[in-house]
Amino acid sequence: MSHPGKALLSAQKVSKSFGAQQILDNVSLTIHEEDRIGLIGRNGSGKSTLLRILAGTVMPESGFTTRAQGIHVSFLEQQQHFESEETVQDALNRAVAKWRSLLQRWHQLNEQMASAEKGSREYLLWEAECQEIHHRLDVAGRWDPVVEIKLMAEQLHLPDLKRTLGSLSGGELRRVDLARTLLEQPDVLLLDEPTNHIDADSVSWIEGYLEKYSGACVLVTHDRYFLDRVSNRIVELSHGSVMSFPGNYAHFLEYKAAVDEVQQRTEANRQALIRRELAWYKRMPQARGTKQKARIGRLFDAAAQGPPPADKRFAFAIPEPERLGKDILEARLITHAYGERLLFERFSLFMQKGMRVGIVGPNGCGKSTLLRVLMGQEEPLSGELLKGAATQFLYVDQTLADMDPELTVLQFISDGQRHVDVGRQRIHIPSYLESFLFDKSCADMPVGRLSGGEKRRIDLAKKLLKGGNFLILDEPTNDLDLYTLRVLEETIEAFDGCALIVSHDRYLLNRLCTHMLVFEEKGQIVQIAGNYDDYLLYRDRQETSVREERRNARKEESSEKSAPISRKKGLSYQEKKRLDMMESLIAEAEGALERLQKEVNAPGFFERPFTETQSTLTLLSNAEQQVSDLFDEWMLLEAKKEEKDS
Repeated sequence: MSHPGKALLSAQKVSKSFGAQQILDNVSLTIHEEDRIGLIGRNGSGKSTLLRILAGTVMPESGFTTRAQGIHVSFLEQQQHFESEETVQDALNRAVAKWRSLLQRWHQLNEQMASAEKGSREYLLWEAECQEIHHRLDVAGRWDPVVEIKLMAEQLHLPDLKRTLGSLSGGELRRVDLARTLLEQPDVLLLDEPTNHIDADSVSWIEGYLEKYSGACVLVTHDRYFLDRVSNRIVELSHGSVMSFPGNYAHFLEYKAAVDEVQQRTEANRQALIRRELAWYKRMPQARGTKQKARIGRLFDAAAQGPPPADKRFAFAIPEPERLGKDILEARLITHAYGERLLFERFSLFMQKGMRVGIVGPNGCGKSTLLRVLMGQEEPLSGELLKGAATQFLYVDQTLADMDPELTVLQFISDGQRHVDVGRQRIHIPSYLESFLFDKSCADMPVGRLSGGEKRRIDLAKKLLKGGNFLILDEPTNDLDLYTLRVLEETIEAFDGCALIVSHDRYLLNRLCTHMLVFEEKGQIVQIAGNYDDYLLYRDRQETSVREERRNARKEESSEKSAPISRKKGLSYQEKKRLDMMESLIAEAEGALERLQKEVNAPGFFERPFTETQSTLTLLSNAEQQVSDLFDEWMLLEAKKEEKDS
């Protein structure tokens, strides 16, 4: 293992509690040069609190923080703090103000040196300062802040730079704050959920940016691919203390499994020791010698030691009031727009049982609007929607419901009722809360005392309690911890109905989705059979195809210029034979395509094993391509025949 670089920022034996709840207990963490630390832990474990202590915005109850002299720390919080009248441009200008000031000073010094006597005392002082500023700007690469702001705005799809921050949505504010944090280029970046409200392409760009970043970084994120690519160290917060693991998230899972195995073995040995010593103690109650007293002490020590703290299991089932019928949901050539802004055009979708459809695209392209249109909450401009009689939508949107901090958890979830009827099921709310990792005692806790992640979890619990057989999830992963995410994914996998899932979480899309809807330019939505990785393969093939077409077009243009003027017209002997066979070849290919289409459209197709459905869908795609190729060939041969006849 390489030796860590210089220590930049550290927290030493810090503790913090909120009311009677101990969040951090004697926690220490040191950030070194080139550290890329992924900070993970359950919601409410203290991740955001530790970041705030490191940033200096929250003071610990005990312990202290230290910083290397002269270092700059930037902190991206989950909640944004801006002046509402400030513009986006103003916020970004503040982020580069220090470098702009240095650049202006450098220009000023050059002007002063030009008018001063070379070699004079003033000239030499100005020259030394000028060289020092030049070196700083050169190392940081900060010679053109205007271009930096423009590039950052493009990569993160920021709103118009002239807009005021008070007019922006929560997601737009989040992206502006992220841009502001990255533009500061500090020595230490503290990022709390940097991928929230960011589309997949922008997340990929941020990954590349942080990989090349010269400073240190501590980040809290639920994006497992992001953790894998960016982090070189994982720090887990659990039960108020920290454990540090070298490597990325995949290596952490391996280390964690080994640590858990050792803990289980140690606990088994402790229990065996207690049983042995207890059996001896019961047989020899009269023993009073030194050795006997030592054995009795060992027994009491082992019993007092206690087992390692157990992590609670998060498991729940979504109430399904009624099973889906044969007809579920169909959209026929729907078009929708806001004014002159076209969102989607002539879009069709046929949902079958077992289908889980991921929806991706740039921010603001219309993903959430599509969900509302499909649920019937908005009327499309044209087209038709058919909803099955048994279809009941369960909508979980990305907005956090308004929470009165004075309400108890039970009042927020069920208006204070301890039992709720969902369809034919009667649900005991305190037990339901336990499945979401809330103790029964939390039912009477004010929601104002919950952490941001716990509020998201309680909001999810309230929305899922409504029940349904068709899940509609709009960015369900925001602010959830990795542990909750894994079980949410397992729950969706076990769900018996259908699902539409808007998300930028590539891991979740790959694990859950049987199909993808991808928003592209000019209101077009591409439909892909498969998951997000299958979409990336499709996109790569499309880009390769476009490059190949352009290359062939250039070749044809070149060959046409050099080709002889006269050429033989009509069909060759082999082409005539091929044309005679085309009708039967096309009929045979169409028959094979029709058989595959019937198999895919049959009820229960998507309930089969994933590998089996993927194999059939690949055959279907190949069959569609074969029919298309045969028609193209037939049209070409007919054109050549007609050319000769004319």
